[in-house]
Amino acid sequence: MKINFTKKEYVTLLDLLEIALWVMDAHTLKIPQEKKPYERLVQKIYSFAKEMGCEVLIEHDADMQAYFPTNEFDETSPMMEYIDDYNNDMFWDELINKLVNRDLMNQFGSKRVAEMDIEEFFNKQDPIEDKYSTEFETNGVKNLYIKDANPKGVNVYRIK
Repeated sequence: MKINFTKKEYVTLLDLLEIALWVMDAHTLKIPQEKKPYERLVQKIYSFAKEMGCEVLIEHDADMQAYFPTNEFDETSPMMEYIDDYNNDMFWDELINKLVNRDLMNQFGSKRVAEMDIEEFFNKQDPIEDKYSTEFETNGVKNLYIKDANPKGVNVYRIK
């Protein structure tokens, strides 16, 4: 099979690959064995950069025997903007989800929550989720505090 790309399509593919790599292993130092096939495919696609007229975006490191995005790629690609938007959305979704689950467990207990049918679960979940969504859309983390275990109440942690 042969796939033909224009230069513009190839650059778009490079952006997609960087987003995928970021999601897969931005927080790991060593690529796990199960992810190596993806890395090999990325290297194969990077190897066509010069042929596609994109050598200013992807460079080959002879010592490491690998291809890497250049600083110019990092500076001109919109991929970090997309990743930042995604990370921001995921942060709020995850925070709300964890708070809702915590509140449901505190209110009903894990056994009762596990016994709920899907309709009952959503009927209980939705108002709590709406409350947190509205709060965070309006105030961000301004009203979010860590409750200290002492009986005096909320303790605001400050860095000195």
